[in-house]
Amino acid sequence: MNNDIEFFIKKFNVSRETIEKLNIYNDFLLENNKLLNLIGKTTEKHVFSRHFKDSAQIYNLIDDKSEIIDIGSGAGFPGIIIKILMVNDKIEGNVVLIDKSPKKCKFLQDLSNKLSLILKIENLRLEDYKFNKISTVVSRAFKKTVETIDILFKNNEKIRNIILIKGKTYQQELDDAKKKYTFHVEKFRSITSDESYILKISNIKLATT
Repeated sequence: MNNDIEFFIKKFNVSRETIEKLNIYNDFLLENNKLLNLIGKTTEKHVFSRHFKDSAQIYNLIDDKSEIIDIGSGAGFPGIIIKILMVNDKIEGNVVLIDKSPKKCKFLQDLSNKLSLILKIENLRLEDYKFNKISTVVSRAFKKTVETIDILFKNNEKIRNIILIKGKTYQQELDDAKKKYTFHVEKFRSITSDESYILKISNIKLATT
């Protein structure tokens, strides 16, 4: 058995149907990557390990799955993977994917249809999205941490949790963000890269000067 598929079975107890959805996702992603440049060409042979596992590792860090907003969703990471796991666990909840690219949003809509997932896809800039309730915001390979907080804080000062999948500059990004904001942060080492971390940020407030 493929080690990456075995990871999903052991870690998340996924069904055969869920594995089939992941395989369909993999094939559809590679097919569309030729035109849309959704993932780096060098990662095409490692979609499960580089993208699916990387996205799935935040699933259990999301305390409240009633509304999850994936900002800068692009190829659907991590939002689509999270929704697939929610369906596997029979967990109801809204997942919203936001991306400013019309072509990527069409890909996300076609993909969600293909996987029979009920998702909301918003084709707009994050600055223009109106948060109407307290949500958990997730992102992977989006803007720098302080820029992400800037946008979210301007829209909704009551965002409960932000979970970011970050690369090796994660600590510098945190230090820069702390110059402008105070917040609680939990750091979790990535299972896909020794240099990467997941940041779970909450209780965001403007720093007093």
